[in-house]
Amino acid sequence: MEKRNVGGLTLHYDPAETEAAGIVEEACLRSVHVIGETWGLEAPSDCRVYVMTSWLRFLVDSAPWSWRIPLAITFPLWAFRIGRIWRYAAGWAQRYGRRQAVGVKPPRLILAADKSIGELIYVREDDAAEKVRHATCHELTHAFMAHLRLPSWLNEGLAMVTVDRFFGKATVRDDTLEALGLQGALERPQKIVRLNPADKPAVVRHYARGYWIARLIAETDLQAMRELVLVRRSRKELENRIAAILGTSPAALWREADRLVVSHFRQPAPGGPRLTIG
Repeated sequence: MEKRNVGGLTLHYDPAETEAAGIVEEACLRSVHVIGETWGLEAPSDCRVYVMTSWLRFLVDSAPWSWRIPLAITFPLWAFRIGRIWRYAAGWAQRYGRRQAVGVKPPRLILAADKSIGELIYVREDDAAEKVRHATCHELTHAFMAHLRLPSWLNEGLAMVTVDRFFGKATVRDDTLEALGLQGALERPQKIVRLNPADKPAVVRHYARGYWIARLIAETDLQAMRELVLVRRSRKELENRIAAILGTSPAALWREADRLVVSHFRQPAPGGPRLTIG
């Protein structure tokens, strides 16, 4: 396997994937800049990026030796779920202690992926190289923020907003706003969510809620969002701060969040667009 140093990261790829590695390398360099400029975060001390052609090989190659035996022992517990997600995923981020590993599929595998979920969330993009760049930025954002242990909804939302800034345009469909508030008053989201790909409406709601809340905060008070991700915070502290930014109380946050988001983005924008991305 070939290896390159890229902006403080290490890029790994098979020689047959040299062309894809070039796309990923360029996306890594830009992503490091965008993540640093937007959120004030530096690259993890050990962050490895792989051009990923097999989920099993990615896990084996990226795992430190001390993790490989536990992974082998627990393989029957997680292999089916990972294999099921593989068909939908363009990339993955995996944490092994202090090591962050990111896997991104090459263009041919991204084009062959099941798009039935992604097309409900993201603006259509037919250029495979752009999809690789999208996945690289998204997963690197997860890697840069892994030490914060963010709730799943916020973790995804911040990655999606970062991709918007990478491309300088919105990459999430406007009509995903319609997924918010469909269930009325919402319970507090779970910190870690294992989504069932078969339940597409639930997947869309999860990603849409994270994206639109994160985008609203980034639009109205970017500095407040930067402060949220400066250090690891308890779930309670995160929610208290988010409630204050949104102008509601912590107790009412999950009853009011969707309404506040929809109200903000459904308002007409006098004199031009409300949001400048990038």
